[in-house]
Amino acid sequence: MWWRRNNQPEQTGSDSAAAAAEVRPAVPLDDEFAYLQSMVDGRMTAQELVIPWRVRAQELGARSLALGRGVALLQEAWSYQGPNQPFGREELLVMGPFFEYYALAAGLHIVHQSEYGDYMLVQLTGVIAVERAQTAGPPVRMAQTNIGDVIGEMSLLDQGQRFSSCVTLTPCDVAVLTRAGLERMLAEQPLMAANVLLMLARKLSIRLRSISAKIR
Repeated sequence: MWWRRNNQPEQTGSDSAAAAAEVRPAVPLDDEFAYLQSMVDGRMTAQELVIPWRVRAQELGARSLALGRGVALLQEAWSYQGPNQPFGREELLVMGPFFEYYALAAGLHIVHQSEYGDYMLVQLTGVIAVERAQTAGPPVRMAQTNIGDVIGEMSLLDQGQRFSSCVTLTPCDVAVLTRAGLERMLAEQPLMAANVLLMLARKLSIRLRSISAKIR
């Protein structure tokens, strides 16, 4: 892993090839920790492998919501977050147009495990299940998201693989922030975009700390 590299002497020739082929047993890690580590190692995807939202929306038959309706739902959804929600209603009026808003039917896979993506979603209404496929047996349901929860933020930031699948259990409304939407926000509302990135960094930090606590 990356933290071992700095402490090892540089290898050349056949030694380097042998080292590259060597399989190093690791301390058993949580699946999600190993996945996050793969991102740190720099194994990013090629642009052509990314599944953009416009493709997924067409596959799902997603119905676009009016901007005003979508922003109102976003304001209401994130009001559920209490002190963990850093944005007020006026700020969300400014932020809202950078998102896209859609209505989805029940029983749809809105995110597929291991695919590459470049968007995140905010759950506005309904119930969404987070599932992870196993090598044998049916998928394991890891969680059910709540209104206001963010889904897929890591792939928005790095265009990397999805750790799990997400399935709508009921009809749902979602707000979608694409990579293009985030870049437009950075150009037009840089302070707002910085606050969004800070919020996502906090969520990832909490997740990493939780995983670290599990493997101690």
